[in-house]
Amino acid sequence: MDLAAALAAVEASYWICVVWQPNRAAHYANQSILTCAVGFALLIVLLLEKHGDYQPWLSLLAVRETERLLRVTISGVLLAVPIMVVVTGTLPAAMIALSMLMLPLFMAVEKMQAQAAVRWLRRRLGATRTAVILGTGILGRKVFSTLVRSPKLGIETVVFVAEDSMIEETVIYESSYQRKQQARVLPGPVTSRLLRKLGASVLIFADPEMPTDEAASLRHEAERAGMTTCVIPEPFLDEEAATEYLEMDGVLLAYNARRSERHLYRVAKRALDAVLSALLLVLCAPVFAAAAVAVLLDSAGPVIFRQQRVGHNGRRFAMYKFRTMYADCARYATSPVTGQDPRITRVGRFLRHTCIDELPQLVNVLRGEMSLVGPRPEMPFVVEQYEAVHLKRLSVLPGLTGLWQLSADRRAPIHENIGYDLYYVRHRSVLMDIAILLHTLVFAFRGV
Repeated sequence: MDLAAALAAVEASYWICVVWQPNRAAHYANQSILTCAVGFALLIVLLLEKHGDYQPWLSLLAVRETERLLRVTISGVLLAVPIMVVVTGTLPAAMIALSMLMLPLFMAVEKMQAQAAVRWLRRRLGATRTAVILGTGILGRKVFSTLVRSPKLGIETVVFVAEDSMIEETVIYESSYQRKQQARVLPGPVTSRLLRKLGASVLIFADPEMPTDEAASLRHEAERAGMTTCVIPEPFLDEEAATEYLEMDGVLLAYNARRSERHLYRVAKRALDAVLSALLLVLCAPVFAAAAVAVLLDSAGPVIFRQQRVGHNGRRFAMYKFRTMYADCARYATSPVTGQDPRITRVGRFLRHTCIDELPQLVNVLRGEMSLVGPRPEMPFVVEQYEAVHLKRLSVLPGLTGLWQLSADRRAPIHENIGYDLYYVRHRSVLMDIAILLHTLVFAFRGV
């Protein structure tokens, strides 16, 4: 299906060129174009394999999949262009540019449909399985989100079992755009009888508090019952650790990965921020004017709301927003979590719902105080309550958008969902930033 999608993207780009520039297109409208398209599609599939696209699991909010498609598209075009020049004797620049746009689009749509088809087929064949996750911490929740978003695994039902008989929440939701998939949380302890009752076929150990002898005994019983058991290596149980692993002849070596900030990445990220923020400030000028007039007419007070926020390495800066609350409200207080908060004005509800109130922060981005993508900056009184793990958010520039904003968990305070920011800090790259921006664009159009 990936091969067909890549071939269709190249052919669509070619026919757009034929319609758009019939005279120039005729120069390379021959059998060699089809040969190059087939070869390019094969190259894309090989690159996807090399970058791990055909592993049976997906990642957080599909952002990594989008990043991978962008990376493979760029690599594929760079490798294919010299070959095309040799085969066709020409350089169809328009077709190449269109292919770079069409390929990620075609393949993203195809992959969504393929995932839906795999899930439907497994349900029809009765080939779905139930997984039990021991532990309700960050790791267990991350595993849950991966399982329900990976149709190749065939996991349709997931049940959490807490560490003890006392549970604070009875349902856990996946990390996603909307709260669709959920899993029950049952009180512990775990027993073979409970596993049989649940019809579990996969048992995942994500509870660092479980005694070693108890875990070994339970694992032995589960395997005797024909269940698949998965154990998270001990270094990964530290939710604050940036651990990587290396497999050597079946031996898993876990090590503490220290990320070194690359100079090229800093330069490229800053260039992306400066160019896009300047462009958006120009394009959004009419929106700025309309929003300013609406705020002035709706309630007394300034148009722009300035507030001290904590940024990179703890430095404070003045963050700008369109004012959405009444002028006599406390400047530093817990932010509203719903549009029905009485502090919010009528126009403010609309501005917050459409995120137009955040547009003035493009000035902060242009000044280098913020980035387009990164953890959201918080108020000083919130940062003063941070624990060590939360301080890692401050190791990068704060952003207009990020993984947390794309998730349904944005309804809760940022510091209660630190996993999103830690994930970004650990995996950040220019292509990931572009992928997050693309997902934000889709997110906004869907009105989620």
